[in-house]
This record gives sequence, C-alpha cells and structure tokens, in this order.
Amino acid sequence: MTVTAERTGTFKVHAHDTDLPGGYEVVSLVTGRDGKIYGGMTGDRHHLLCEYDPKNRTSRDVGDSIVSAPQMYTRKGEAYAQKIHHALSVLPDGRLVGGTGQNIGFGTQHRRIKDDEGGHVFIYDPKTDTSKDLGVPVQYMWIVATAINKDGSQIFGMTYFHNDFFAMDLRTGEILFNDQVHGGVWRDSACSHTIVCDDDGIVYGSCSDGYIFTYDSKKKKLTETDVKLPGGEETFRIDSAIIGDDGLIYAGTHETGIVFSIEPGSLKVEELCRPNDGPRIPALVVRDGRIYGAAGGGPQYGTRGAFLFEYDPASKQYREIGPIVDQEQGVEAYRVHAMTVGHDGTIYAGETGANKKPSQRSVGHIETGRKGYIYVMTL
Repeated sequence: MTVTAERTGTFKVHAHDTDLPGGYEVVSLVTGRDGKIYGGMTGDRHHLLCEYDPKNRTSRDVGDSIVSAPQMYTRKGEAYAQKIHHALSVLPDGRLVGGTGQNIGFGTQHRRIKDDEGGHVFIYDPKTDTSKDLGVPVQYMWIVATAINKDGSQIFGMTYFHNDFFAMDLRTGEILFNDQVHGGVWRDSACSHTIVCDDDGIVYGSCSDGYIFTYDSKKKKLTETDVKLPGGEETFRIDSAIIGDDGLIYAGTHETGIVFSIEPGSLKVEELCRPNDGPRIPALVVRDGRIYGAAGGGPQYGTRGAFLFEYDPASKQYREIGPIVDQEQGVEAYRVHAMTVGHDGTIYAGETGANKKPSQRSVGHIETGRKGYIYVMTL
C-alpha cells in the first residue's frame, strides 16, 4: 500500500478503547475502502467484528451480522470466547471477507471437539451492514488465518487444530481444495499464524518444523518445500507476513522474532533483522515502501513489551521507532497482534492479552485480557 503522508519525525500513540460489550481484544485489522478501520475481535458470539471511524474517533460493534459456530461451553457450563484471528481481508469491491474460530488452546480441559461445528467464512458489506455466510470449509476445525487472491474470487485458509489448508470460491461457496500439511499441535498453535497470496495466485505459509509450504491456486497443488525458516531448530512458525511494494514477501518468525524475506518463485530466504531478542513478530504492514512491524511479547514470553520498528528495503536499514505507549492515558501495549495502515498513513494496531495501566499490569496470564484497544500511531 502506498500513501503520501508526510513523515514528521515524531511518534505519537493514542490508545482508543473500543469499549464494546462482548468484544475483548482486537486481533485482526484491515482498512476499508471507505477509510474506516475494521477489527476482528476475540469476544462473545455475535461480537467478533468492530468498526472504527478515524474522523470522529468512535467505534461500533457490527458483529451481530457475522455468522459463527454455535456457542461452546466447558463441562462446568462456562462459555468459550470466539475470534477472528488473522483472518480478515478487503475485497476489490470494498466488502470484507474473513473466517471465524474459537479462542481455545490445545489441551484445554472440559471440551469436546465435536461441539465446534467449525469456523465459518463470511462476507460483510459495510455499505449495507449485512453479511453472507458461506459455510464451514473444514468440519470441527476453526479458521486461524486467511488470504485472498488478487481479483478476490478465492479465499485460502488454515485451520487449528489439524493444520488443514483449504481454498474456497467466494462467488459460489464451493470448496475448491481441502488437504492438510504436516505439523504438530502444541502450545497455542503449530500452524502458520499468517498466510499470504501473491499476484500469481501462489499462497505461502509454514508447516511442520518450520518449513515453507506453497499452494498453486491455478494448478490446485499444495507443496511442502524443503526451504526452512530462519532461526534454525528453534523456529517453527510464521507469525506475520505481507507482500511488499517490491513484490517480495516480508515475514516474521514466531519463536525467534526474526524478520526475513521470501523471493516468490525461487523461494530464496534472506534474514533481514532481529528487532527483539526473543519471540514474536506478530504484525507487519507496508507504508511508503517501508516495512513497519511490532515486536515483543511481554512477560509471558520473557521479553519487553510491544514496540514499533521500521525496515527500509531500499537501504536495508533497520531502526526502532519506540514503545507503543499512550503516555497521556498511561496505557501500554504488551503484545500487538495486528496492524493496518490508514489512508492518511496512520498506523493502527490491535493487541491480544491484557491491557491495563503499567502499574496495574500483572505478570502472568496476559491472554485473559478484557480490553479492546486500538492503538493509533502517527509518525
């Protein structure tokens, strides 16, 4: 995405509290054709999508339009939250498309997989505030990451727990491809946390012990390559990935926090920088040809809190911009999970995990946060 905003040399952060009942965290973000920011949320059923208007700094819940799986409960009767996790895109005609899932980790007690009918694919139209349900691509499995092809005719997705990969025709809802890549199931997810599709219709993600897989949408061919992610045996997953203005794929690793590039076609991998000495590069965006990202995971990962960085592909220079902290409100981000760039060059971020004033933040269990901030960052 190319924008013309002037660089001011300053970095300001405003933490906008979406304050939407039923919506806990903003874990995916896109910029609509209308200039509004749309966020996929972790939250209660019917509260998984929000809209933020930059002009008046207001947000509203549009999640009642989204169809998701039935509500799941533990044996004790406690409700599980649902989410739209790295599974939200903007179609060429301005509609949004995405996939839903449950907010459940592997090994969770008191649950039954068959209670989850599976993640739904939906298309939401901001103009009419209505959506269309395209159904469940993979029974029982929730959708963890999606991407679309250039003309918006197909959506591709990965599931958790079983690392399924699917392709769906967005015009008819027909499943065009459904298979599975190798990969364990451990921690919060073994599958690729983000997938991307290039202009030739090739999808890229990670599988197994940190190898790259590709899917050729024209040939309907899924390939697990022998190309390994950087970081050696410690790296298992792609955390975030985007297509740069130069056509390269820029991505970050989950376990080792390395930013790297993939050359489409040759699959040449080049390590570019390591912003944080530890896990998580959960969000990347392109602005004025440069790559901006969030690093850091907070106490859960034994690292510092979230900070914004910049990588310039032209000069191959890296610089840290600063911690994502709203000094006026006393709110800091610990683990940014998604970012998008507004039409004026403003960068927006959403966080997974607790959002509290620094003096009140606890060290552990940050996944249980219940505060849906959107961090508005101006450069």
